[in-house]
Amino acid sequence: MAEYALPPGAVRRRAVFGLLDADGWTWATLKATFWFVFIIFVLGYVPDRAYYFTVSPTIDLGFNAISPINLCPTGNDTLPCPAPAGAVVPWQPNPTELALPSGRTAAGTFASGNNLYVIGGASQGAATTSVLSTTVDNGNLAAWADGPALPDARAGAVVLTLAGAPYVVGGTDASGNPTTTVYRGTVTDGALTGWEDAAVPLPIPLTDASGVATATGLYVFGGRTTGDALSAATYNSVIPDLRTKIGPWEELTEIPLPEARAGATAVSGGISVYVLGGQGPNGVTNSVFYLGLDSKGAPVVDTNSGRPFGWGVSVNQSASAALPEPRQHQTTFTNSGALYVIGGTDANGTTVATNYWTVPNATNGLISSWMHLDATDLPQPQSLSAPAISGSTVFLLGGTDVNGQDLSTVLRANLAPAPPFFRLGAFGVTVPALSIKGEIGQQLGYIVAAGAGTGALITLILIGWAFSHRRSTFHFFQWISRGHFKAPPDDEYTY
Repeated sequence: MAEYALPPGAVRRRAVFGLLDADGWTWATLKATFWFVFIIFVLGYVPDRAYYFTVSPTIDLGFNAISPINLCPTGNDTLPCPAPAGAVVPWQPNPTELALPSGRTAAGTFASGNNLYVIGGASQGAATTSVLSTTVDNGNLAAWADGPALPDARAGAVVLTLAGAPYVVGGTDASGNPTTTVYRGTVTDGALTGWEDAAVPLPIPLTDASGVATATGLYVFGGRTTGDALSAATYNSVIPDLRTKIGPWEELTEIPLPEARAGATAVSGGISVYVLGGQGPNGVTNSVFYLGLDSKGAPVVDTNSGRPFGWGVSVNQSASAALPEPRQHQTTFTNSGALYVIGGTDANGTTVATNYWTVPNATNGLISSWMHLDATDLPQPQSLSAPAISGSTVFLLGGTDVNGQDLSTVLRANLAPAPPFFRLGAFGVTVPALSIKGEIGQQLGYIVAAGAGTGALITLILIGWAFSHRRSTFHFFQWISRGHFKAPPDDEYTY
């Protein structure tokens, strides 16, 4: 194709303050990239933000990874803003009318639907058969009432929930001796109606042990046996095929605890079981034992040897996994991937109020560090309290205070601090949104998103028409501005 020279006196147009040739490939590529991103923005991002502005409490605009300015709801109390992952909203004591009827320590809990039960424990130094019941509605308790009593008094038992039923394993009887019994609760329509002997006694009497429930069975670790001797045994009971109740206990002789433990706590983190603190042969310890589990709740096996990998020990594997301080008789639970160790007694036998928590690695279950905030500590030191979780609320029931007296208090904390309602960063902002809940909010969100998308599409069509009819567009703006905007002369239009 023939190339023609510019006419005499003509100057090649420049763009971007004269840096680029207005008719060159670089300027064309930049314009094409801008319009490509702009179209995605108005047809994708804007409708998406419009939907979440309708249904969410807050909405992020832009990229807001680093926000030096944050404002949080007053409901977070004295927590930092934003709250660290796993932090709990500071604890609240119960109103007088919602206290336990009497002091209770070393009890267990069972939750079924809205029903909550405190099972056994010790009152005034003696094990009790008493079971207390209440209901939970949106984090609020009703008054306590008597539930179906245990067949025999138990304190310091391992109380676990499996297949919707509570199990009370071992524990101290009314004479102060460890027992081998296993009681199973009967549950009808979500309510605890009675107890039966599960007819699968422990191989040895145990109290002050720890344990966890998995998808298919129960584990019990350590504890005190006859003569106050410490145990390092690991016992397992699974639900046999085609049955709904656990079978006989088996001692897993290949994976005993690395060291005897009593007064420890245990939790299951999905892929790992953790046994935390407790009293060992050398006194109260801060060690953490962890055991890998497969999808069926069985110990992970080395494919080469066919034997379980066994326990990892915080002292040997990773010092950061150990508790910051020695603890026994603490309260431990897990929620949304976080693991909590609250209260208990230290190496000197002093009852403490500290709240430590960690978020183990979701892939391998390893603990990298423990966190602590003064704002999340208990209002007073206590140990041997029983935890119960209902939705995003956790309750600590009873326990023993710093003077060794049984507590009737109930503490409550929110496990889900509210996120900031306003955040301002270098590349984005978070602002409050409408937060319309339920099906109505979802449908309104769809309507608003569709409206935003339709408006954006109409805007793009108008922009395209304007670029294709520049002379008419400029004259329109001159007319609508009553001459304040001057259209270029006709010979300056290019297409």
